[in-house]
Amino acid sequence: MKRFILLFLMAINGNIFAQQEAIYSQYMFNQFVINPAYAGSRNSMSAVILHRSRWTGMDGSPTTSTFSVHSGVKNSNLAWGANFASDKLGVTSNTFFAASGAYHVRMTRGKLAFGLRIGAYNSSINTNTLDFKDKTDIFNIGESRSSLTPSADFGVYYYTRKFYVGFSLNHMGNREIEFDDFSDATFNLSTYATLGLGYAMVLNDNLTLKPSFLLKNTTNTRANLDLNLSALIYDRVWLGVSFRNQSNINFLIDVNITDYLRIGYSYDSFINKLNSVAVGAHEVFVGFDFAFNKPKTVSPRYL
Repeated sequence: MKRFILLFLMAINGNIFAQQEAIYSQYMFNQFVINPAYAGSRNSMSAVILHRSRWTGMDGSPTTSTFSVHSGVKNSNLAWGANFASDKLGVTSNTFFAASGAYHVRMTRGKLAFGLRIGAYNSSINTNTLDFKDKTDIFNIGESRSSLTPSADFGVYYYTRKFYVGFSLNHMGNREIEFDDFSDATFNLSTYATLGLGYAMVLNDNLTLKPSFLLKNTTNTRANLDLNLSALIYDRVWLGVSFRNQSNINFLIDVNITDYLRIGYSYDSFINKLNSVAVGAHEVFVGFDFAFNKPKTVSPRYL
């Protein structure tokens, strides 16, 4: 099965291999991973640890682990952040690490932020576990190869207490990933764009509804559109459902254990032919918010 997945994602006969970023189901609770301009918007030092397993039940199925932290600079419009991500699929693995800076401008009703993220993307291929029928295949090198490629993201993020809209360009430049011994194939770190929007509607003291969407698009692949509706119950528990590209339905729960600790879980279910061969995707995260100054009263965080 690993060989099948590798052959499916990589055009062995010398075509283009487009490396794509992981898709997250709980993006509305962890927007910094997709938009560097989100840094500093939570008025605290915020950290999130996330793990995602996709296509469970298949050999070589993708897994993604991320750690991110960001914070505003006290008594300043500046913010900083850092990201680390590890993504594995069959015999391929990718590691991303980056630092971010953001600047927030106070507007009449909210704030407008601009963010830049600079980092590096390390992609590796280990063909030792593959059994090649064609021993002259260009990927039959008997050992692993890796390549380090610079990466840059830019984002814009406008937000109030109940509304947000954000746009970002990730992996700008569509940079080529160069591997030794693979001169007949082309590898690219594809640039992709995201557009997200959400609004919290407070119905009463115990119930808030938040519809949101996220559109992600890159060249030569189908765009991903997530439509989400979440409900905040008693200012503590978020329950939500998402639809993605008419192929996935996702269920999620986010619990505010304390004002500064939250945990989340989502399950993605296929509603297409993949449902017969794969179980779906599980995603869990733990979030921490370390406040600069303890507030006299704590308001619910909708964004």
